This record gives sequence, structure tokens and C-alpha cells, in this order.
Amino acid sequence: MPPDPFPSPPGDAGEPSGSPLPPAAAGSGPGEDPDEDGPGAGQGLYVCLPAEQVTLAGFAQNGEADTMAPGPLLATVVDTVTGQDGAGLGGCSDDQLMGIISAARRMESRAAWTQMAAMKEFATRHAGSRPADDFAPEELAFELHLTPQSAAGQMDYASTVAARLPQTFAALAAGQIHPVHVRIIEDETRFLSDEDAAKADAVLAQQAPGLTFGELRHAAHKLMLKLDPEAARKRKEATRGEAHVRQFREASGNAGMVARELPSDEVLTSWQHVEQRALDLRAAGMPGTLQELRVRAYLDLLQERDSRGQPAAPVPADGGGAAAADAPDEPPPDGGQSGDGPAGPRSRRERPGEPGEPDSPDGSGGNGGPGGPGPAPRPGPGPAAGPSLAALVTLTIPWATLHNQAETPGEADGFGPLDGDDARDLAAAAARHPRTRWCITALNPDGTAAAHACLTGRHPPPGTGPPGSPAVTMTPVTRGPCDHPHAEIGYHPSRKLAHLIRARSATCTAPGCRRPAARCDLDHTVPWDQGGLTCECGLAPLCRHHHRCKQAEGWQLEQPEPGVLIWRTPAGRSYATTPTVR
Repeated sequence: MPPDPFPSPPGDAGEPSGSPLPPAAAGSGPGEDPDEDGPGAGQGLYVCLPAEQVTLAGFAQNGEADTMAPGPLLATVVDTVTGQDGAGLGGCSDDQLMGIISAARRMESRAAWTQMAAMKEFATRHAGSRPADDFAPEELAFELHLTPQSAAGQMDYASTVAARLPQTFAALAAGQIHPVHVRIIEDETRFLSDEDAAKADAVLAQQAPGLTFGELRHAAHKLMLKLDPEAARKRKEATRGEAHVRQFREASGNAGMVARELPSDEVLTSWQHVEQRALDLRAAGMPGTLQELRVRAYLDLLQERDSRGQPAAPVPADGGGAAAADAPDEPPPDGGQSGDGPAGPRSRRERPGEPGEPDSPDGSGGNGGPGGPGPAPRPGPGPAAGPSLAALVTLTIPWATLHNQAETPGEADGFGPLDGDDARDLAAAAARHPRTRWCITALNPDGTAAAHACLTGRHPPPGTGPPGSPAVTMTPVTRGPCDHPHAEIGYHPSRKLAHLIRARSATCTAPGCRRPAARCDLDHTVPWDQGGLTCECGLAPLCRHHHRCKQAEGWQLEQPEPGVLIWRTPAGRSYATTPTVR
């Protein structure tokens, strides 16, 4: 056979050992045309790397990989060198590890830029030219598991940085600065004019790569005051419109209250009142440190209560559970999750309902969510002692916990989990209020509602609690295919049907929304005037915001079975929510 006039160079038959390139496609062998698609041909985008770049030495200081810009090439090099599950890191020197960490940080910045650039584009497309654009943040919220407010804030932030701080944005894309650097620069330049912001952008984008976050904050604030001496006053005046007071659950399980962006003179005056009341408590003989007495004074003033004539053990300085029992208007920052109760249909929970419903069994009120807890049976102070809690917030407490037979956590809507002691304290506080109502929900083994019942009439006398074995008829909560056992003819559901639905779905049924069902609309998934049923399979709690979202152009909502809601967004994506697991 005559020799091949175009022989292959030696070693071209295969890739060298350890090459980052993918192996040759299965089915490709001698005699096959590599340009033709075979049954096993691999297709895709392959990155070819020079051998000198795929070495650990490249990650040494000022090496090839150590100075490489973020992008697919650097990502491939890092992935190849580190290996699966980081197996290659053990062979790196400390110098090389620093290079890999630095490379990962540059890629983090590039990824943040990519996300912000995409958010900016999405925001630009939905800038308000159509009514449906008002709910564009919900699409992002559903996808990223955010609240609508957080999603809208991120869209605004991305648009602002791209428009007002282009050099800072470019430095983020190049991996020269961290996303926190960008956040600091945007925050400090927020109240500058566009012209001054552009000047600050040029200076800070150059300085930021060599500064710590604290150093950058100092430099940016100093530059802001130099460019506009009135900027500090503008910030103070603008943020006064954000003044608010809210309660929240501490990570420790205690509670907290915070007031933000208040007028300085009023805060100082209010603090003097707290301080003086604390001194009065000390003079009245109440034991405790001044810090503990300030806590008692603070709670006394908020609840219009005077403890000066009733010396008692002070509230610990880290707070008390009952102080945070008032119903919030919004969920806490951590979105507090509910605790699991005892499993099984025989596991019962008590909840106080909400006051004010005209069609309660005794005609005296009690609307809102499905019931609430009873007063604590454990020994404690008399009826007049402790705070009185109107059940404007649904308290969910396992039956065994209520009766001091277990410590399974309870939950306060909009607040979060409650340990056994706090749950019993709040139940006792609810019992002291004349408008509290009682309901019982039995749970399935998976923690979802199995059946529900309401106790008639007003609450029992303080300190006695509901009967140990209440004589009530439990109504099953429908799951799976619905044969409409509780369907009603009218538009408005009865109290019984409303409670069954709110027992099943304890919050708004939009993805990620924690608004308690007691403060939501009971919405017909299919409009009632279009054949929608007033039934467990046709109603679901929606907060007013998501009720409007559902009705916006391009949005669709289905309830294929009771409590299972399928949301379809204008982008064509689908998201499902299911009955509450307690």
C-alpha cells in the first residue's frame, strides 16, 4: 500500500492524559468522516485551552490564570484544575489557593453583573407602558423565591446602577470589585444629582478595587459631602417618609420591636419618658437592674399599664414573648416558619379566631382565620395578671402543648414559631380578652389540615380554658378530587366554609406570600359570575395584592384540586402552591 501523502502528526490520534477537553464522541472511529453526524456524535460548544493555561502554576501570583478576566475561559480553567468535588485543591500551594479564591471571587462579581444586567433588561421591558407591568416584580419574585417588594427593589437597584453608575457597573462586570462595593457606592451617591453621581462614579470605580468595604464607605461619604454639602440633609428628609414601627421574632425565640427613621427630637424625648418610668419603678420597690426596669417601663408605656403600684419580678432584659403578640401588618424579616405539631388526625390544635364576624354562632362576632388557642391550664397568675391579647392574630398551638403534656412548637401568624412556654403564655393572654374565639383543627400525618370545628360562644372564664375533651363535631377538610360536599349557592362563603378553607391554607396562596389567611380575600379561582363554585375547590385565600395580580393581563390561576394552586405568569412559567403544612 502506498504511504499516506498526508500523514497525521505523531500523537494526534487522541487527547493527552488529563486534558480538559471532552473525550471523542462514542461511535467515531477510523474511517469515519468527522464532519458527518454519526449515531453517537457529540454536539455542543467546546472550549479549547492552551496547555499552559491549564496548570496550577497559572494561579500563582501574577500567573496566567491569576490575572485572567472572569468569563467562560476562567470558569473552565478553575473547574478543570480544582477537579470534581475539589479533589485537585489538595495539590495546590497556599499561593495557588489564593489565586483560585481570587478567581472565584472575580467570577462571583461577573455572575452578579449578569443577574443585574438581566434584571435591568426585564425592568426596561416592563417599565409601565401596560397595566400588567405593575405586576412584573411578581414574576421575578416567584422565580427567585422573593417577596414582591424585594423583587421590585432589586429591579430598581439594577436599573439605577446601570444608568447612573456605568463605570462602577463595568468594574463589576470585569471582576475588579465585589457586589458589596457596588451597593456602597450606590447608597452613598443616591441623593446626588445625575451630574454629581457621574463624577463620583468615575472616582470611586477607580478607588474601590483597592479598598475594604469600610474604607470605601468612608471615601464615598466624604466625596458625597464634597460634591454636595446638602446631600446629608436631603437623605435625612427623604428617609423620614420611611418611618415605621414593627415587631419581629428574635433568632433566640424571644420577640423584638423596632422603630426606624424617626425624628431625633421625638426619639430623645420618648427615651426620657422610658428612663423616668424606669426610675419610678425602682423608687416603687420593683427589683431588677436599671436595664431590666427600662424594659418593663417600655412595655408599660406601650400597653398603657402602670406597674409602679404592683412590684413584681421584672421582665428579663432580652424581652418577653407576650409583648409581641399584637397582630402585625406584615410578616417578619425571616418569614417565620410554623412548627410541626403531633402527627395524625387525632393531633388537635386550638386557635383563637378573630373578633368582629357578624354570623358567629352566638351572633356576637368572631371572624377571620380558623380559631385559636385556649388559656393555659398550667398554674400561673390570676386572671388580672399579665397582658390581655385580643385574638387579632391567629395562634396555632398543639393540643398537647396547650395542656402542658408536650413542648411541640406553636405559631403566631405573621410572627413565627413559639416555644411551649410562649405558646401557653399567649394562650393565657388570649383567654383574658373577651372577644377571643376558639376553634380546633385536626391534622393529617403530613401536617396538613384533616378536619376543623369551631366552639360556640364566648371564651371560657379566665384561667379555666376550653373543656379538656370538647364536644364538637369535626368537619373533614377536602383533599384530592372534590365532590363538592360543602358547596354553597351564594357568592360569599359561610363562616363554616371560610374556616375550612383557612384551616387548609393558612396564608395567601401565592408563592412566597406569608400574609395570614385571616387578612386575605377568599377569592373564587374561577370568577363566580363565570361559573366558579363557592366550594373548597373553588376558593382560596389571596391577599389583596395577589388578588389584583391574578386578575392582571397575562396571568392565569387554576385550582385542579382543593388547596393546590397553579400560577401561570405572562412569561409562560408555572408555579404551584399546596395546603399549609404545620
